[in-house]
Amino acid sequence: MTTRLQQVRQEFGWSQDRVIRELRKRAGLLQVQLGSDASLKTQISRHENGKTAPDRDWRQAYRLVYGRTDEDLGVGEPIPADNPDNDLIARLATAQAVSATEVGIIRQQVEHIRALDRQLGAPAVLEQLRALMAAMTDLLTYSLRPGIREPLAAMLADAGALAGWQALDVGTVGRAWRHYETAKSAAREARSDALLAHAMGEQSFALLDVGDNQHAVELVRDARMLTARAGPPLLTAWLHAAEAEAHAAARDDQGCRRSLDSADAALPADTSDPALPFIFLSEAHLARWRGNCLVRLGDTAAVEHSLPALAAMDTTFTRAEAGLRCDLAEAMLIQGERQEAAVHARRARVLALRVGSIRQRRRIERLVSVAFSPHA
Repeated sequence: MTTRLQQVRQEFGWSQDRVIRELRKRAGLLQVQLGSDASLKTQISRHENGKTAPDRDWRQAYRLVYGRTDEDLGVGEPIPADNPDNDLIARLATAQAVSATEVGIIRQQVEHIRALDRQLGAPAVLEQLRALMAAMTDLLTYSLRPGIREPLAAMLADAGALAGWQALDVGTVGRAWRHYETAKSAAREARSDALLAHAMGEQSFALLDVGDNQHAVELVRDARMLTARAGPPLLTAWLHAAEAEAHAAARDDQGCRRSLDSADAALPADTSDPALPFIFLSEAHLARWRGNCLVRLGDTAAVEHSLPALAAMDTTFTRAEAGLRCDLAEAMLIQGERQEAAVHARRARVLALRVGSIRQRRRIERLVSVAFSPHA
């Protein structure tokens, strides 16, 4: 019988040799003693075959490699975030010691994780982000000063939305939903409509991933209305683009194009807003988004937007490039350019495997199985 641990590896499309390489990349973070490749392969096989249960150190190793929890991996109960030996007085004292300096350090950590996620993929950083979120949640629970609680909550809202996006990327939609709920609650604590709207907008993608397109449209529209009067222009543009994607998934051609035009109109000349570090939406990104929406609608004009977006893309956006190349493969198939489509599909698959993006890999494999099968 196939164990959940083995299924997860197969979902990533990884061999055991690839898992060993990922373990060695994280050697400095592991408590596991890494011996020879042969001994590691034997140990991994024993875990995957259910002959031996991974101990605490191996469970941590698998969490770091896959970006999944113990529960997701089927390797036992998650390690509790709380230490029962800590009493209330100690927790209150720890939270009381937090100042604006510590909040700034947490902010830097979230930014560092965001940058690594963009380039290396969710599995490389999701365990690190979960640990940081657990620490923030604990500090927020026992913090008594509004001047510290609100910025802490703002950071938790940002981190929760990022964790939600990462969970979507590694194929755990239910866990992504819970991270977005954490982000929304924290945004309300921070009294930030912008953070709340962003978390709601991202949460709509979880609905798209399970095929609930109409509710996705409604959720992102509600998010947009939260900041309709005084929201930052960059956030407004992002929400219009997110709504466009939901309309495209729902096959609402007019609604999609209307939202894309609204996104174009709202996009500010300066697309770098220090107050919105979680939003990357330059003209090139918006062109990529338009291409994706047009592909969903079966419009061959998608190529006209996606090719320039590819040329202008920052090379650190590895996962985004995988999605863009998948868009191009699909758009070129619509135009009947099968050879060019195959080139982009192959490159998209390589990139998705590199960053461990199950979400992008599934999309690519669906496209390949339908469009490049012998009977297509």
